[in-house]
Amino acid sequence: MEHTSEEESEISDSEIDEHKDKIYAQLRSKKLKVQYGEKIFRCPFCLGKKKQDYNVKDLLQHASGIGAAQKRKPRVRAAHLALAEYVKNDLGSSLEPSLQLAIVEYKPPKIEEEKFVWPWMGILVNLPADLMDTNFVRESEHMLKSQLSRFRPCEVTILLDSKGQTDHSIIKFAEDWTGFKDALAFEKHFIVEQYSKTDWNRRNCRMDDLYGWLARSDDYNSHGTIGEHLRKIGVLKSIGDQEHERTERIAHFTRQMEEKNKHLQELELKNNQNAMKLDSMMKEKDRMVEEHNEKIRKMQEDARRNSSKIVEDNQRLQQELKTRREQAIRRHKQLEELARKSNIDRAKVEAEKEKNANENVLLDLATLKHQKAREELRQLLKKHEQEKEDAFRRQYKLEEDLTSKQNLEMELAQLRGKLEVMKHMGAEADTTSKEFDKVSEELKEKDEQLEAMESANQALIIVERRTNDELEQAKKELIQIWPTTDTSNSIHYWCQKNGCA
Repeated sequence: MEHTSEEESEISDSEIDEHKDKIYAQLRSKKLKVQYGEKIFRCPFCLGKKKQDYNVKDLLQHASGIGAAQKRKPRVRAAHLALAEYVKNDLGSSLEPSLQLAIVEYKPPKIEEEKFVWPWMGILVNLPADLMDTNFVRESEHMLKSQLSRFRPCEVTILLDSKGQTDHSIIKFAEDWTGFKDALAFEKHFIVEQYSKTDWNRRNCRMDDLYGWLARSDDYNSHGTIGEHLRKIGVLKSIGDQEHERTERIAHFTRQMEEKNKHLQELELKNNQNAMKLDSMMKEKDRMVEEHNEKIRKMQEDARRNSSKIVEDNQRLQQELKTRREQAIRRHKQLEELARKSNIDRAKVEAEKEKNANENVLLDLATLKHQKAREELRQLLKKHEQEKEDAFRRQYKLEEDLTSKQNLEMELAQLRGKLEVMKHMGAEADTTSKEFDKVSEELKEKDEQLEAMESANQALIIVERRTNDELEQAKKELIQIWPTTDTSNSIHYWCQKNGCA
């Protein structure tokens, strides 16, 4: 396990430089021992590791690699940065010039011409015994993936040889450039720690830990389970090939986007045209509604005028009946007075009285008929008003349904446009396919609602026409019941009309 020379609390990133200077002073004062022989060096902060002996170059690579690792603790990084500075400044001055030139940081080789296995693959060999139990392969793969989590592997596969034994594993990274960067970091880690492919191929390699590297053409073409597995799931590609394919894909997607944008512009133009048509339809609808409302207002005004005229004629006729009745009463009194004061012919007087009495009977009968007709008129007017209210309610409902229908037609137009766009864009993804089905189902429901609304509106229009016809008939009946006349014989005409004469 990594540790410092003194047990202290952890430091923050801002304190790394200060702690590095402190450790560097301890190294220069020989309080921390680094050199154990003429060419044998050890890291004073990693003495618990199995690998302890380094040459100067390897020690510098070890200290620089751990000092640059962002996932290491700040105290560990500061200590190894101080060690790297000590090796460069103090130990390097005592080396031969040719050896000093060899103490440089690791730089990856030129990889443009190299062939790598794609998707990017890493190879792990020399698996420990606790990971080689064939009965727990899945658990071992999960454990390896957790140990390598800082390199973000997508998949870990432990391979079995012809004898059913496990001794190596394939690490699969993401297929994009981020995955390639992770794969290079994976390989660099093992190079810095001297557990790379070169170290594995040495005859005196240490069999104490995992060895790993990035899969290339020689691994791909090799015999055995590794080569077979790589040829089965991957292909060889250079960085140039990958970049060329990436450029081709970008160009292809660019062309597709241009075509889709062109089609979207056409759809937008069509949508604007439909919007203009809808606006024109709305204006025409408003005009028709205004004309219809004006017609309704005129019909209401005519109905009010007719009702007022009938009521006025009724009042005039009632007043005329009252005047004639008063005249008949006065005449009867006059005749009785004349009978008492003069000796005129009794027969003539009686005949005149009988005539007057008959007129009184006719007047009484006319009054009864008039009262009956007034009651019929009142009932008819009440029925007329109720029918008008029902007609207005139906008219309001019809206008409300018409507005709803137009709003529904606009929603249908928008849904059809959206559906057309989705058809053009394609429905390869599951989410897009589900949304496409949802919009199609919603469009179907809206079509059914529109059809039902049109049927209901048609029925309301028929009822409205029937009601208008009934109102016209009621108007004619009122006119027939109370005919208008300006002649002085209106009472006699009414009496003859109603069978009183």
